Amino acid sequence: MLYPYKLILFIMFVFLITFIQLNATALEVAIDEIRTEPVIFLNYQGAYKKADSLQDIENIGKSLARNSNNTGIIRFGMKYSLINAISEEEPEKFSATIFSIDKKAKVGHIDIIRKILSAYLQQRYGYSQQHAKAIALFLTYYNAIYRGNIDYFSSKYKSIVIKHITKYNAGISTKYYEWPGATKMLIPLTEQPQKGKLDSIMIDIISDKKILQEIRKDDKNIQARKDMVDIKEKILTQEKVDLEKSKKDVIQETTTLEENKKSIEQKKEELQQTEKEINKMKEEIKKEPSPEKQKDIQKDIETKEQQLQKQKEDIKKKEQEIAKKESEILDKKNKVSEKEERLAEKEKALEKEKEEIAADEIKKAPPKEKELVKKLEKKEKELDEREDKLRSKELDQNIYADKLYYLKIKEYLQDGHYNNEMVMIDPASRKILFKSPEKNICGSRYDIFSGGVVVITHKGSHAIGHRLTLLDRNSLEAKLYGSDNIFWRSFIIIKDGFIYAIVIENGKFYLGRFDTNLKMVSKSSEEVNENTFISFWDNFIYINRVDKTIMVLDKENLTLIDIIKP
Repeated sequence: MLYPYKLILFIMFVFLITFIQLNATALEVAIDEIRTEPVIFLNYQGAYKKADSLQDIENIGKSLARNSNNTGIIRFGMKYSLINAISEEEPEKFSATIFSIDKKAKVGHIDIIRKILSAYLQQRYGYSQQHAKAIALFLTYYNAIYRGNIDYFSSKYKSIVIKHITKYNAGISTKYYEWPGATKMLIPLTEQPQKGKLDSIMIDIISDKKILQEIRKDDKNIQARKDMVDIKEKILTQEKVDLEKSKKDVIQETTTLEENKKSIEQKKEELQQTEKEINKMKEEIKKEPSPEKQKDIQKDIETKEQQLQKQKEDIKKKEQEIAKKESEILDKKNKVSEKEERLAEKEKALEKEKEEIAADEIKKAPPKEKELVKKLEKKEKELDEREDKLRSKELDQNIYADKLYYLKIKEYLQDGHYNNEMVMIDPASRKILFKSPEKNICGSRYDIFSGGVVVITHKGSHAIGHRLTLLDRNSLEAKLYGSDNIFWRSFIIIKDGFIYAIVIENGKFYLGRFDTNLKMVSKSSEEVNENTFISFWDNFIYINRVDKTIMVLDKENLTLIDIIKP
């Protein structure tokens, strides 16, 4: 029989156990629900006693990055920490950096987490601010979507990563008050992450179909999606370069292998000849009456047979090596073919992403703007048709005052160097009227205006340098020589009374603007790509920068107005 106070204690104990079990069950249900519900981060909305500055927040990420070469746990106070869980084992799975929000962290907004991650990525791997910001956003979605999904993480990550996480702390909750002490965000790493490598982070993993679908739901994420596409395109470009190198290596190895095969076949023929000689010697020994000579011949036969046997063994060994090499080359060819298919799929997926972004931008526009877009597209089509009609009636740009100025190629040298001559042709009679006496014309571009014909000439030799030269429009004799060093493959464009060409200074390329006396009146402050095209619109010039992005320059002074990243 239980005494009353014991009965009360027993009832309280049963109630407590039931309460704990119910809460544990509720926690498991909550984790499962987070995975299926839309990712909407619940942030703290109240007032802060003291708000950290942007610099303070970014310093957290930078501090963690500066100490990232240390082994073990890297801490920022008792608020945030990192573990670099990296191993060469289990090559089919990923290593990771694990970012933890620890118990003493007082953080109430997902943007703060993203800023910490962005600063870390910039400091640790050299990502640009724009790219780091996009990756940080995708990382928060990635870790929220797969929150607590140990089965998923175990299928993707190495054991060294999995041992640091549990069902209750893997990823990040969508509720700010559940972050401290229960957040371990995974940053998937490639095999050799290092500063300056765009693919240090496994970009495709953190932007899979599931993540993209979720991120697409919020219009505010459009710019981050564009930046992520930019990262993927740059990585894809590098992967294509690597693929081409792999193809060349396979071709070279195949060529070397074929040469080795021919060498072995040749050696086999030589051994057959040696065998014939040995057989001949064996016939001779039968006919030789002298025992002494028989001994000598027999000795020679034995020596040759030993050498023959050794050479046969060497050939057999080389044939085995060739068979092994053939297998290796076949494996490499298969891998190249597989990679080619993967890159084609990546390219296709990227195009789809870009189409989705463009469609979402149109959807985002207000109804009035959408109607305006349709009207502008219709107007643009009408203008295009009108422009085509006008262009079809235009004269060739090399015809001026009913005379055809023709640059005849005499000789192509190398690296875009030419030896050319300018001739005047009567287009009506199809006869050459005369040739220019200028013998040093080397560029393949020229332009004509009322003051003459502008060409590129060398200064007696291609090695000495190149300059703008103005030929008389009637005689084609040289009237003026410029003093600036011109890139020999440069375009020559005359626009609104000024000449535009690429100049070289200290081995770097710039856009130069010249007056009709061939004096440079302005030069771009930014370097240009030497193989660039140039386009004019209104008061602006569009031209490739050295990194191949598109610069918008002021037409008058060539100052930088804007940069367009295709």
